[in-house]
Amino acid sequence: MRALRLHGPRDLRMHDEPVPQPGPGEVQIQIKSVGICASDLHYYRDGRIGSTAITAPIVMGHEASGVITALGAGVDSLRVGDRVAIEPAKPCGKCVYCKSGHFNVCRDVQFFGTPPVDGCLRDYIAWPAKLALKVPDALTFDEAAMVEPLAVGVYAVELASPVAGNTIMILGSGAIGLSVLQAAKVAGVGKIIVTDPVPERRKLALELGADAALDPGTIDIEQEVERLTDCRGVDTAFECAGVPETLIDAGRVVHPLGKVVVVGIPDEDKYFFEASNARRKQLFVIFVRRSNLTAERSIELIAGGKVDVKCYGAHNFTLESTADAMESAITKADGIIRAIVKSNRNAHKNNTI
Repeated sequence: MRALRLHGPRDLRMHDEPVPQPGPGEVQIQIKSVGICASDLHYYRDGRIGSTAITAPIVMGHEASGVITALGAGVDSLRVGDRVAIEPAKPCGKCVYCKSGHFNVCRDVQFFGTPPVDGCLRDYIAWPAKLALKVPDALTFDEAAMVEPLAVGVYAVELASPVAGNTIMILGSGAIGLSVLQAAKVAGVGKIIVTDPVPERRKLALELGADAALDPGTIDIEQEVERLTDCRGVDTAFECAGVPETLIDAGRVVHPLGKVVVVGIPDEDKYFFEASNARRKQLFVIFVRRSNLTAERSIELIAGGKVDVKCYGAHNFTLESTADAMESAITKADGIIRAIVKSNRNAHKNNTI
């Protein structure tokens, strides 16, 4: 099978490797669609995320979907031919965090595309059956691949626990920011303000239900939020861009005793706050670690037509052109939301098998 490995910054090489066989409790999955996440871009561009560095060639990609092609011993919850979204995190299940339901902060978690665990930019994987989430036939493989980023957005909103009618702001309108937006709409928040420098992303945010979409490069964000909220400020700001300026803006636009929810991953392994502002307002800051027990709920939201993730993946690439997908995602060319890599040579245009 084909397996695309990252050997170092911007050094992707195709390998011919054996097809992995499922062990007990596992399934073999033929990969169909893989979304390129911001964390993939960090590894591709820099060879690391913070203190986690690539030390050996690795297969990236964790936002994935596919079809079951073989069952390991003891698997009776799935069948060959089932279409699945893939939960990319495999926690140990034994530690105090797992036992208390906080699987996402398990210290021994294995996560696709994070050294040393190979990800999904290959033709086949073997993975625990309980982490292969069956999706309705009506969902395309691209939509199923977007379950993972939607689950992050759903989890971020759950952590924030917004009160119905609250005003929120989302800084950064990529796939994660748009997932927060849609999850917040489902949760019943009132006004939603978003920011993004990319016009196509602002336009899509408005189409998905934002009340205002601001260009941070052309206006004073703090002044505009004051105008939009009658000088009150927002109840909760979600930082989804991973850049210092947006986190500082998030602290500025939230009213005293408000919340800042940090979702974005910064280039430098540091977060920046204005200390005096954060202290005077006595802000509550929540850091989001991936998602936790929200994937199944995300599938329900997509299948029920309550959110739209199909619009994230308008830019498709082959496995062989993954470098182009990475570069396009870095530059945000053509308003790209999520670059989607089609891992299967024979994937049909309508994303079905």
